Amino acid sequence: MAIVIKTFSTPGGKYVYDRETNSLLSVMEEEYVACQRVETGTATDDDWELLKRYKDQGYLQDSCLKEIVHPATQFLPFYLDSGIKQLTLQCTQECNLRCSYCAYGGGYDNQRTHSGKKMTPDTMRKSIDFLMAHSRGIDEVSIGYYGGESLLELDLIRESIAYINEKYDGRGVKYTLTTNGTCFNDDIINFLEENEFNVQISIDGPREIHDKNRRYPNGKGSYDDIMDNVRYIKQNYPEFYRKVGFITVVAPGVDLSCVNEFFTADDVLSQNNVINNMVNTFGASNEIVYDDLYHTTNTYHELKHLLAATGLYSKEKLSKLFATAIGNLERLHKGLSRLLITEKSHPGGPCIPGAMRPFVDTDGRIFPCERVSESLAVQIGHIDTGFDKNKVEAILNVGKLTEDECKSCWCFMHCSLCVAACSDGDNLSRETKLTYCDSVRDTTLASLASLCFLMESNYDFEKYKTVKKEGREFQ
Repeated sequence: MAIVIKTFSTPGGKYVYDRETNSLLSVMEEEYVACQRVETGTATDDDWELLKRYKDQGYLQDSCLKEIVHPATQFLPFYLDSGIKQLTLQCTQECNLRCSYCAYGGGYDNQRTHSGKKMTPDTMRKSIDFLMAHSRGIDEVSIGYYGGESLLELDLIRESIAYINEKYDGRGVKYTLTTNGTCFNDDIINFLEENEFNVQISIDGPREIHDKNRRYPNGKGSYDDIMDNVRYIKQNYPEFYRKVGFITVVAPGVDLSCVNEFFTADDVLSQNNVINNMVNTFGASNEIVYDDLYHTTNTYHELKHLLAATGLYSKEKLSKLFATAIGNLERLHKGLSRLLITEKSHPGGPCIPGAMRPFVDTDGRIFPCERVSESLAVQIGHIDTGFDKNKVEAILNVGKLTEDECKSCWCFMHCSLCVAACSDGDNLSRETKLTYCDSVRDTTLASLASLCFLMESNYDFEKYKTVKKEGREFQ
């Protein structure tokens, strides 16, 4: 097997990512040129003489990877039998809005549509029983209510919590709910507050942006109704409101700066957390393309977070839409050198399907999570019959679809692709998965470059030491 590395440079230095040791090396100019030839398989004896000290330290070695196998495969029975941490329940497939980019709106090859189907109380109780029976190794579980619009089935949600309180008193349970924010009233708010729900409200920005995509079936925008409800909650239920978060989806063509200003300057929203998402591209019937302005604005705000992390920019001026930027880099840094390739390894994308956040649809079918299509290709069981462990194992090891490409890919350890990127509707597709690879590599390379900037600026990563500076560790 060949040596797999990736060379790249920043304004502050020359770097090599060594896949076999999952390490970053900071190298001199001559060493960098030699490593570029190693990368392309054209290194000379003089190059190897120059790089001898790295070879002696265990870097620039032939890859030992022989087979794509997820390391959790052998532990699947334990995870599925007693390790479920969270369950997401599809209360209904109906929604009172018709958002243009919705996964149920017909724009995806995912077999999802708005319908009148809703989960029965019996299916809800079986789903809860299933979670409790398969989470014996977990101190506290989480139940998420999902739609469609989950609050259209408030009575079902009430009944489920009453069932939990009666049958599973003493079990630690947290409740989460995502809503479009149009259905609130005092009865609903009191119920959510009493049961300590973690509530996320979807709102995409100011009226002209939000109403472009998030409309009622008759074409009327939903902004005014949502903001009226949000203001009412803040004024009348201030303790509950402090725990409310917001989700914004920035669609192609939307001015990201305008969205940022909205959540920063609006006196109703400015103190609450915001999760910033792009439109889901997995399985989209038509190509989803973001323009240069979006990417430039995104890079600009992430750069400000980098500068603030090194003390070169005021933290008070940062956008909370990008609050996770530094945390993501810290996790990347923490993972370097700790996770290593062995003879049997798997690209980094998949979670353990069925154990992390299984999704139960209105019919009781179980899927890895709510992000995947609701097709037979990714169904991993049913609450009446349990998990199909063969299907779970196949989805966990979805890297086998592209085994040859993965074996030679420098981004192997930091790949983010899971089964959600592999479904073409009815089947798991090798070709579909490969269409996302370049994007993942580009994103990872940008993250590595940002990480190098933090290291060059002496950012404090506490006790972790993962980057080598001219053959020496530095923090």
